[in-house]
Amino acid sequence: MNKEQNKNSNVNPDHSIKMIIRYYGVRGSIPTPMLPADLENKIKYLIVGILKNKKFKGLTINEIFNKIPHHLKSTYGGNTPCVLVKIKGHTLILDGGSGIRELGLDLMGQEFGQGKGKAKIFFSHTHWDHIQGIPFFAPLFIPGNQFEFYSLIPDLENRLKGQQIPTYFPIDMNYMAAEKKFFILNDKETKDFGDFKVKIMKLNHPGDSIAYRIESDGKAFIYSTDVEFNEKNYDTMAETIEFFKGADVLTFDSQYTLKESFTKIDWGHSSIQIGIDLARHSGIKKVILFHYDPTYTDKKIHEITRIGLSYKKAIDPERDLEIIPAREGLELEI
Repeated sequence: MNKEQNKNSNVNPDHSIKMIIRYYGVRGSIPTPMLPADLENKIKYLIVGILKNKKFKGLTINEIFNKIPHHLKSTYGGNTPCVLVKIKGHTLILDGGSGIRELGLDLMGQEFGQGKGKAKIFFSHTHWDHIQGIPFFAPLFIPGNQFEFYSLIPDLENRLKGQQIPTYFPIDMNYMAAEKKFFILNDKETKDFGDFKVKIMKLNHPGDSIAYRIESDGKAFIYSTDVEFNEKNYDTMAETIEFFKGADVLTFDSQYTLKESFTKIDWGHSSIQIGIDLARHSGIKKVILFHYDPTYTDKKIHEITRIGLSYKKAIDPERDLEIIPAREGLELEI
């Protein structure tokens, strides 16, 4: 069963569902909260649009709301990367951007608030937008909770501690009373955790980054952010396609438009068109646009999604490929 949801409540605790993916942070580079002026303009546009549109006459508030495009009635969110994956009672967290703070609050309403929680945190890399939420992750302060940290980085612990030295943060990592263990992964490794497997592939990004493929009972979710393809690494496309092959969901770096990617060579990011091409050749069912540029408004994200849909239709109209813009609160079940 594939099911897409958008919920404001805590993560579904039903462990009978094979895999649940929930997005808590979807932006890149730096948190970008919505400006007051942007919110005011949305409200004004909505009021005028509802009053003028005769199609809304006689409908309930909820019916009207459901007919309004997401970028007009809400926001895609302003937090930096953090994605939750739940598999058969296991809690996996991908990256610790500012979105992990909100995830922590959700988890505190579960066993983590009682000091009985266990989770594995997988880091794509340690650029600040992927670790800056760790000092605000409440479950790490609760004695009894157990966390395992995974990455390719031998000195990950020191890097995380480094952002909490007194120069940058008032509370060092020693105050985080939860049990913390650090594990070093290897490129192209497959880590078997019993109920699920995690495959690793190094990506082209300044300082390196890692893609994760999480598999369980024939289902696969891929988290591939902060990656660039250019003339220096086009020869790795075949390897990437093989790594992506047959996945149910691909979360992919869509920081730039195609035009922007041509002017920002070696900045380490991709475009929606690259993600769609890789998905087509890999037989992927859903592409989730991710890691939006901090300059992108909700309207801009809506526009690049439409560009992606048009691109897919033009080059491969028969293929069943969903293109979904990531938003905070987006939840998928596979």
